[in-house]
Amino acid sequence: MTFTSRPQKSPTVQRLQQAGLSLSLALLLTACGSGSGGNDGPANPGTNPETPTVEPGDKPQALGGKKALIVTIDGLSYEALLQARQAGQHPALKNLTIAPAQTGGYAGTASEQRTLPLPGWASLITGVWADEHGLRGVGQEDTKLNSPTLVAQTSKPTQAALALSTGDYRTLWSQDLQEGRIIEAANCTDSDSCVSEQTQKYLQEGKSLILAQIQAPARAANQAGLGSPAYQQAVNDSLAALDKLFALIDKRTQADASEDWLVILTTSYGLDEFGGTTGSQFNRNKTSFIATNKTLASLPAIDSQVSSSTDMNTLAAVIDIAPTVLSHLGLQNEQYRFRGSPLQADTRVHNLVFSKPADKNMVDLNWVLQGEASQEIQVMRDGKLIATLPAGTTQYSDPLPASDTAQTYSLYYSVQVGKAASTLKADVGYQPPPKLADTLKNGLLSYYTFNSQPFTDAKGGSTLQTSTPAVPAGQLIAADFLDPSTPKGGLRIMGSNVDGNGNRGYRLSMSRNLFTLSSVQQMTIGFWLRTANNCHGYGASIMANKNYDSGNNPGFALGLFNANGCDIRFNTGYGGGRNESQGYNITPDEWAYVAVVIDKAQGKMLGHVFDPKKGAQFGSVALEARTLQALGGTGTGELGLNEDVTGQYYKRWGRSDINMDFGELAMWDRALSTDELTSIYESRQPLSSLQP
Repeated sequence: MTFTSRPQKSPTVQRLQQAGLSLSLALLLTACGSGSGGNDGPANPGTNPETPTVEPGDKPQALGGKKALIVTIDGLSYEALLQARQAGQHPALKNLTIAPAQTGGYAGTASEQRTLPLPGWASLITGVWADEHGLRGVGQEDTKLNSPTLVAQTSKPTQAALALSTGDYRTLWSQDLQEGRIIEAANCTDSDSCVSEQTQKYLQEGKSLILAQIQAPARAANQAGLGSPAYQQAVNDSLAALDKLFALIDKRTQADASEDWLVILTTSYGLDEFGGTTGSQFNRNKTSFIATNKTLASLPAIDSQVSSSTDMNTLAAVIDIAPTVLSHLGLQNEQYRFRGSPLQADTRVHNLVFSKPADKNMVDLNWVLQGEASQEIQVMRDGKLIATLPAGTTQYSDPLPASDTAQTYSLYYSVQVGKAASTLKADVGYQPPPKLADTLKNGLLSYYTFNSQPFTDAKGGSTLQTSTPAVPAGQLIAADFLDPSTPKGGLRIMGSNVDGNGNRGYRLSMSRNLFTLSSVQQMTIGFWLRTANNCHGYGASIMANKNYDSGNNPGFALGLFNANGCDIRFNTGYGGGRNESQGYNITPDEWAYVAVVIDKAQGKMLGHVFDPKKGAQFGSVALEARTLQALGGTGTGELGLNEDVTGQYYKRWGRSDINMDFGELAMWDRALSTDELTSIYESRQPLSSLQP
């Protein structure tokens, strides 16, 4: 890759830099006013750095045990690091495993944050993105974390120490400093040499967890560009400081071979081609790295190149560093709160995201698995196991806890696979579902829940089975039209399920033929329906008590056609013509509620279709006397489902690809009101919830 030197700066900018301010800070002060709360990590000149109290040559203290050192070098690009290792001038790099890593959140999701110093540092030390820690790098944000740092999430106190060159980074540790979780934090603002000396001191003292940050390469890149001699010198100086730290670690392990160090070298944000921090989501700006002295089983893309076409979501991320460090130290808290995943595990759980369907009180979780994926997956909510899923599963839908009042839930979801895990916080709104009308119990003659086969009418008013015994049974599917959804409760009737004579579908046989009984002047049939996007002009039979080759044939039918997409037609025929209501559209692959009301006394048929995207659609058609006389169709008291009453509609039309899903099929011997039908759709509750 070719680096570009920065253009010559104006005398005004040069004077600002001589005063210790970068160009980005100068612009920030001009736009937003003075102060150190900006997101580009401004320096705080005029502060006197501390001098170490222990000389590097002193005898190592507190030998033994597991320890960790995190060194972040702001402005050190992934390319420059690889080039430095190839040059072979720095012993510290010789045995490091180096891989690119993602920063800036998952682009296009709620986790996305600007690729600037402060949001990146916040993600590095908390193990979460901006949707949780709160620093997106937009405007004049308060430099306060909404999420705990890694030292606040240890299972027991540890000897943690800081040495940071950027003043704003230190402010993010304020609560940990106040509450004593950081036992020592040198004031090294604006002095990389102070950071180097203090970190050597911490190493000599045997601190268990050390975080060191220097920024000379970032300043050089901003002032002169990535291709400048000044930048190369700053990189070499910074890596020379790293050499000293590794030399001290070697000295300690020689003194006590049981001492086990994890060292991670990284940076929390990427630079553009000029060495600046624009905050954009281009791959170059999103590229950090993880360089480590350990073999990390799930660290991907080692030594690989990053281009504009690289899928950044396949890389490790800066949020993986915090859980990796605590995993090494054996200090992982039982309540896992990191979005990142410990890289020591054989499996990596990443890109965990959630969504909340607008029409359901449910949280949908999606994640990606990398590495060994033969173990079961556990899903936790607020630390409690809510699901154990088969190996390889990458999604789960969790019904929200029911409540009588509207509220906002703040829930922690954790996906765990063996030693790997990822956790996110989901703030989701809950709206109590509308109540199912209690009057729906009245006049209910037939009701199928489709929970198990063979099917039984809960009211005893009919039987339901395949059109012939030789037709293969349909498939039980999830009732995900309900809220909450249930694992079973839907029936998929497949067009490919056929017997040797071409019969398909199901046949519902009524013990009392509501279409012909004079004592039944009104009737309603309602059910949930879903179909794929394979609607055709010749039509498909959703339900019919007649031969549906023609809508003019005597009897009743619900047909599926392709006017303006997929449309349902409510059909009656008398032999020489028809009375039909059209124009009800449904969305393919979405559950809709369909209901027909036939009022013999008033001589009309009413259609009702409730669709999640098309909305509620109502219509009616007058029924002639001769149509009323022909409502019984073939007169057998039967209805075909995903077929006509003959069972051979698709055979005659040469089709075998029409699948339909049914749920909550019910029949009443009265006319249901629009409000009653609306309550079924909006409440998404089963009619069984009304049964005594």
